[in-house]
Amino acid sequence: MSIRRTFLLLIVPLFLLLAGVNGALLYFWERAEAERGLAGQAIAAAVTTAAFADASDDLAHALSDPVRARALREAAGRVEGLHGLYLVTPGGETVRIAGEPSTFWPGRFEAPRAPVAAPFRSDPTGKQMATGLAPVAGGGFVIAQIDADPLFAQVAGLQRLIAGLVVAAGLVGLVLALLIARVIVRELARNSDTIAALRADAPAGEVEGFAIRETRDLALAVRLMRASVSGRLARGRHELARRDRERDEARSVAAYRETAFPPLAATASGAAVAVRMLGEAPAGSFYALCNGGERSALVLGECVGETPSAALASALAARRFFEAGASEARVAQGRAAFEITRVAWLEWSAAAPPAAQVLALLDGDNAERAAAYMARSEGLEPAAVLDDLATLLRANGVAAVVRPGSAQTGEG
Repeated sequence: MSIRRTFLLLIVPLFLLLAGVNGALLYFWERAEAERGLAGQAIAAAVTTAAFADASDDLAHALSDPVRARALREAAGRVEGLHGLYLVTPGGETVRIAGEPSTFWPGRFEAPRAPVAAPFRSDPTGKQMATGLAPVAGGGFVIAQIDADPLFAQVAGLQRLIAGLVVAAGLVGLVLALLIARVIVRELARNSDTIAALRADAPAGEVEGFAIRETRDLALAVRLMRASVSGRLARGRHELARRDRERDEARSVAAYRETAFPPLAATASGAAVAVRMLGEAPAGSFYALCNGGERSALVLGECVGETPSAALASALAARRFFEAGASEARVAQGRAAFEITRVAWLEWSAAAPPAAQVLALLDGDNAERAAAYMARSEGLEPAAVLDDLATLLRANGVAAVVRPGSAQTGEG
């Protein structure tokens, strides 16, 4: 559902509801007030006539005097909207004092004990009447009736006015909903254009002219994200540029050797083996595991070359050579073929597994320190021992840990 339709469905019914409720309250309040006013006017006319009747011994006989009857009718004629004024005698006879004579009117009423307003009613012609009743001393009562048609005409006019106000409120709600939806859609479209421009790496518009704070905040957030991403990319480019400036052959060889000779943990001929490079190992450092099933061998070595890359190439070739097998004669051949300056190797079988030991080609006295730590680390897995050595020793080279058993060893 679109924003425009959402606003139309929310705002227009709300305006119509508010206008309808307020109009209904106004209508019923105005009608009730007008009806109370007419009823009070009818009661006042009835009470006044009843007081006049109390002053006469026989009002019906007194009305036979033309002068008195004319005076009473003139007085009654001054009552605005008076339709009829009647006297009901104790015997039930209705005497018309003023107003239009009617066969059907004023109707039948119960004698009141106090002045009271009767419910609104219509005569046979459809004319609405407000009726006031007042008792007369000695029995009987007075009926005063006020024409209510002007009141209902005003009420009908009020109904039309309220209906017009409800329609006007709906139109106002419609216009407001369309205006607000248009503003929101326009500003969201501006943000969408900004995002599209950022994705296309094109200049974005200024954060000005937003009428809604949230859309302005959204635009600022988009620009902040762009600045953050741009800054991160710039830092990445600068870091790559720095690394390119600092990169040399030795660093490239070291980086490639981390991929070519990753830490190794394996099981061969009943022995657990772990090997890894420590520190800044020489470019020609290598290891080779020959896992032959019943017989296995592990060779650590260090090749030399005119350049670090030549030493690494010799190390890779030596690993492939010794992965095919290791023996006294083969180790001697490898040393001569690949310019291996240092080598340590171990051969064992499944029937005679090696004892727990460290093979290491490290700088300084780190090989002896590694062997001493190995003697005190019974129960640790070979990989865990190498992790400890990497943490405790500032050693450069290659080291391996083998458990358990005894085997033929050699070092040169």
